[in-house]
Amino acid sequence: MQSVRVPVHVPTESLTFPLRQAADRFPDKVAVVEPEVGGREWTYGTLEDQSSALAASLADLHVNPGDRVALWMKNSVEYILSFYGIMKAGGVVVPVSTHYAARELAHQLQVTSAVGIIATEERLSQAPDLRAGGSGLRFVVSDSAAAPLSGGPIPFHSLLTGIKRVDRSVGMVQQDTPAVLPFSSGTTGLPKGVMLTHFNLLHNLYQVVQAHEVTPDDTLLNQLPFFHIYGMTVLMGAAVLGGARQVVASRFRPIDDFLSLFEKYRPTLFFTVPLILQEFCRHPKVPDMDWNSLRYVNTGGAPLAPELQERFTQITGVPVIQGYGLTESSPTTHVTPLNKIKVGSIGTPLSLTEHKIVAPETGEEVEIGEVGELWVRGPQVMTGYYNDPQATAHTLIDGWLRTGDLGRQDEDGYVYIVDRLKELIKCKGFQVAPAEIEHILLGHPDILDAAVIGEPHSVQGEVPVAYAVVRDGSKISPEAVIEYAAAGMAKYKRLWRVVFTEAIPRSPSGKILRRVLKESHVQAQQTPARLNA
Repeated sequence: MQSVRVPVHVPTESLTFPLRQAADRFPDKVAVVEPEVGGREWTYGTLEDQSSALAASLADLHVNPGDRVALWMKNSVEYILSFYGIMKAGGVVVPVSTHYAARELAHQLQVTSAVGIIATEERLSQAPDLRAGGSGLRFVVSDSAAAPLSGGPIPFHSLLTGIKRVDRSVGMVQQDTPAVLPFSSGTTGLPKGVMLTHFNLLHNLYQVVQAHEVTPDDTLLNQLPFFHIYGMTVLMGAAVLGGARQVVASRFRPIDDFLSLFEKYRPTLFFTVPLILQEFCRHPKVPDMDWNSLRYVNTGGAPLAPELQERFTQITGVPVIQGYGLTESSPTTHVTPLNKIKVGSIGTPLSLTEHKIVAPETGEEVEIGEVGELWVRGPQVMTGYYNDPQATAHTLIDGWLRTGDLGRQDEDGYVYIVDRLKELIKCKGFQVAPAEIEHILLGHPDILDAAVIGEPHSVQGEVPVAYAVVRDGSKISPEAVIEYAAAGMAKYKRLWRVVFTEAIPRSPSGKILRRVLKESHVQAQQTPARLNA
């Protein structure tokens, strides 16, 4: 199905164009507020000027067009300045997860052949060899205000004080010019570098701003990490293109402090993940708050349970929609239309975007209502995986991106994600979708979070096993959880065992890291709660 939305017009520009445009239109408007730094404010004019100053300093550090520069920071104005500054110097941004340790960082730097890194002092303290200058990089930049040691990191603020301004991205961008090299989440294998161009990302920004109706009158409360493609494009980038104000937060806990930001800054848009929405629904303060300024909430990054979608609206009166995408698609491909919300659906394709539902074995399209793999095509789809032609050939088929997600579409073209293709549990020859059982478990008042994986079985093939986080003081037993989940469900889908745990491993966007959970499950010695005959 091809998108029925009005085609967006995207200029032949670089990914830095939205900031230049916003600075020209609203030079004195507050673009960014940082509550965690005393409410510090930055205007669009200042962001444009300071990012160009940073670009000049990076050029003096011998960053050449096409060079990769790693960015290892939490959400902050320094992150935003670095993101645009690297591209203005002609470089390619390599976002690094702030959850990474030294070994994971070293791997990403090696794979991408990064020439330098801009990082927080907190992160660099986790990589002493890097901080001491033993990495082989041309430069290491730290946000520390301390004077640098000989051969140590360069203070970030010193790169903003020069009189020179540089923007090499103007007029030199081709359709295949790389802009950002993020890594896929690794939920179904080792992380791979995803080649996203200025063309890919700028198109997706225009698509997202159109679908979400972002305007200069909006205020976004941006808490998802900018190193993740969702936070980078849908939060940070869309705010800049829309000329909106963004309130930048680097965390959402303690949750009372985070909720106070809604009361102080009165955001009009909130893009988040289901896990945070779930915590809101359980918090006693939320029903008594004034939510009138918030136009709607958009969730992405992980499946949203229909019950949770409806519950938040019942509590607050605020509509909840879903969006969908992948790192490989910059990321957004689908968004629920605001004028026709269907609970449980990720919506319809964005402007200039097509989708089809195909049989995974044959690639042939299935009938309306039947389940198959979701394939998407559009200008936001990556050019491929970095230095991995085999993985690229498997994922990109004649311009179509194989998402690896199973879904179905209704007669209006709305798509419903069923589960991940590779995460399906094969039990007695039947396919069991973990997300289906997880949604049931999350309906129990004592279960705060849950994940379901497959466990190999000599007779059944695989059996579903649940990991659950329960409320403090709960007296619920594993047997009771099994019985609760079994109600109204086919016998082959019934849980084989339940394991109580302190936390479910998730990616920064909220996706369950099933590979990590399976690896720890293999090592764990647990007693089955009950065996199903």
